[in-house]
Amino acid sequence: MTGKQEAKQHTIKEAVSYAGIGLHSGKEVVMRLLPASADSGIVFIRTDLPGRPKIKAVPENITSTVKATTLGADGAEVFTVEHLLAAINMAAVDNLEVELSAPEPPVADGSALVFWELLQKAGRKEQEAPRRVYNIDKTFSVYDGARYITLQPYDGFRVSFTSINKHPLLGTQFFDIELTPENFVEEIAPARTVAFMHELETLRKMGLGLGGTLENVVVFDDEKILSETRFDNELIRHKILDVIGDLCLLGPIKGHVVAVMTGHALNGRLTKEIAAYRKSKTEAAGPVRRKENMAETKEQTESGERKPITLDINEITKILPHRYPMLLVDKVLDVEPMKYAIGVKNITANEMQFLGHFPGQPIMPGVLLIEAMAQVGGIAMLYPEENRGKISVFARIDNVRFRRQLLPGDQLITRAEVTKIMRGNMGIIHCEGKVDGKVACECDCTFAIR
Repeated sequence: MTGKQEAKQHTIKEAVSYAGIGLHSGKEVVMRLLPASADSGIVFIRTDLPGRPKIKAVPENITSTVKATTLGADGAEVFTVEHLLAAINMAAVDNLEVELSAPEPPVADGSALVFWELLQKAGRKEQEAPRRVYNIDKTFSVYDGARYITLQPYDGFRVSFTSINKHPLLGTQFFDIELTPENFVEEIAPARTVAFMHELETLRKMGLGLGGTLENVVVFDDEKILSETRFDNELIRHKILDVIGDLCLLGPIKGHVVAVMTGHALNGRLTKEIAAYRKSKTEAAGPVRRKENMAETKEQTESGERKPITLDINEITKILPHRYPMLLVDKVLDVEPMKYAIGVKNITANEMQFLGHFPGQPIMPGVLLIEAMAQVGGIAMLYPEENRGKISVFARIDNVRFRRQLLPGDQLITRAEVTKIMRGNMGIIHCEGKVDGKVACECDCTFAIR
């Protein structure tokens, strides 16, 4: 359910309900999911409080991230909303009212699977309003020592998560997934919350974990697992589930999440940072538009997508000083000056390097792969008018990784992202080259513009 497929917003066709107890509060709760009007977003309604206060699921309403994500508004709060929000996110439901008779949704089985099934039962109803998918247009990062989470530009929705835990049955785990509704329900939705015996007493003193059991929580003691697991790596899958739920506060997005040992606190800080950035861009744009730009502005606003800047070979030669046989970029799919560029290199059998590089078994030389990726980075640096006619030269190359051989017939698609601009005329660019959607090579290049 990508942005292109989902041209319109959706709500659910009919109301559905589910009753149970809250994971942390242990309180009985009845939850009803109801259709909502276009552009209303996801709204929680506390039916147990006077006036039925409403709490919109947006980053600005995050009030706590201790062991769960808590949202608050008008003196009311709801917490542990991330599992439900993950299911809503992946089901591509844009507008929904969630009525709760207590401050916390039901824990169900501790995963998002029950919520996913509820949404499927309710069905989806198309609405007239356009669906605004936010294409992440720069890298956002939040760090806390060795822990961090970043959200990078990407044509899709992908999460790469690293978990490091000192428990002997856990250790270091890594999971990478290009999310679709199909693999979400198979790989992520069933994963349950994880807890450790040594934490339980502290949680109970804090009034948390009161509804947890060995069935709805995967519990570890110091040496073993006390619950029956659904996956060998259920912990990291549930961590990804939490990320999906927390990012739902931003609405539909396209981007690549790279996270190491992150939790709700860092996830929440990231969503707030992105929300503030989007607000500043909207305010900077202002309400007045030139008449001749109205058609383009309308198209971009309704689709929620920035129109890409593409370059053919003639336009590339106006930016890069390279010429045959050293011009190694055939086409640019998109460029945002001094931020990133995406370029294509078609590897053909008649290129000069194959005359002497393993004749009879042609393999693209690694140094030329680096050069091809770096030239895409050069386009990002030299595209601004003030840099035309200059050249970008290597000052340093770090973290080079070759992950597969490239052969004639392959198409190398490189994303070169400017990660740092240093004083003077220098910058660092991370280059990642893919063939058939899989990473073939990557490196960090330090450039100087001269």
